[in-house]
Amino acid sequence: VEIVEFHDMRIEVDPLVESRIKTTAPGRIVRFTMNVTNFGNMPDQPTLHNHTIVIGAGWDTVPGMNTLSDWQISFALLEGFNTEYPTEKPCVALMLGDQVPTEGCYLDATTNAVTLPMMEAYSTLQIVVIIAIDPTASLSNREIGIKVLSSFGSAEVGGDYDETAVWDDSCTLDENKDGLPDNYHPNCDTNEQIVELRLRAPDLKILDVNVVTYTGDVGEMLSVNVQVVNVGNAHATNVNIILCVDQSKSDIKKNGCDEGNIVYRQIVQAIMPANDDEDAPLIALLYMVQAGRHDVVVVVDPDNVIVETDETNNIQKVSKKMGSNLGILDVGIEVIAQYSVPAIILGATFALIGVVGVVMYGRRIEALTRFAEKSSLIANLDDDDDMVF
Repeated sequence: VEIVEFHDMRIEVDPLVESRIKTTAPGRIVRFTMNVTNFGNMPDQPTLHNHTIVIGAGWDTVPGMNTLSDWQISFALLEGFNTEYPTEKPCVALMLGDQVPTEGCYLDATTNAVTLPMMEAYSTLQIVVIIAIDPTASLSNREIGIKVLSSFGSAEVGGDYDETAVWDDSCTLDENKDGLPDNYHPNCDTNEQIVELRLRAPDLKILDVNVVTYTGDVGEMLSVNVQVVNVGNAHATNVNIILCVDQSKSDIKKNGCDEGNIVYRQIVQAIMPANDDEDAPLIALLYMVQAGRHDVVVVVDPDNVIVETDETNNIQKVSKKMGSNLGILDVGIEVIAQYSVPAIILGATFALIGVVGVVMYGRRIEALTRFAEKSSLIANLDDDDDMVF
């Protein structure tokens, strides 16, 4: 009996777990669970490779990240997939000269390919593709292709029967973005899986800070008008905007605004992505005049709760110092007012103590005088008793 060897490696996003399209934001880590199946009738030890699109040239046949060079892709085996608590076992990155592990998957230092364990015929492995997105990535749709290659090679050398170097015949290709694959079985490569990441994030930017009146009486409210625009492609909710005093922009960027320096806080429920023909909304913040002159800085999202593509345009300083009409004189008046009442109370206390002391001293002198008088009378009486007639 002659057995004809047949080699066919397949990979697909598990349709029962997730979609091949995910919406996320720059700086996030995204996971895709995929099934790798050996549909051949011979044991096979496949390798995994990631591909990207070359601008203006389509899918690159050579593995690599190209324009996504600041992104990171890693792989892991998913064990106990059908249990309540499946576990990820990351593929080990080998250095030159390291011994190849007998279990699990590993990243070869020479080929830069991930090698999976030996797979028996008609067996399936669950893998996890872990994609770390560059925090500075532009807000657009990105596609990444994951290819599994048979250890027997491509169709040209008698290996995987439907493996070709190009991606035009991939079963998961959707060039026209209609939600349907461009190629169907059996006339497509089943060893290629294309996933799409749709990057969505707000980007809040302070366009302008306008102040009409910079000084006023202590305790008066002055208006600080701020224009904030969302130049991202997703809405921002619960946007926190504060006025921070007596701190520099660099210090706020590094350490944040101290709680004691926050003089006004306002929360905007939502800021939608702006169109080019829209004017940015005007937000009025109120500054309560403090004695002296102070630097005032407008800070949007001071706690960095909102994930943005650019965090550097969230801080802007008011062009002039704000404060009281008399400046440093108001500070002196405020100090005098602050400490005058305690000083008066303290002075009155000492004065009262002095009065009490004087009264007590006077009464003591009076008592001593009376005592002396009584003593003199007693002495005179004693002298009278001693007289003899």
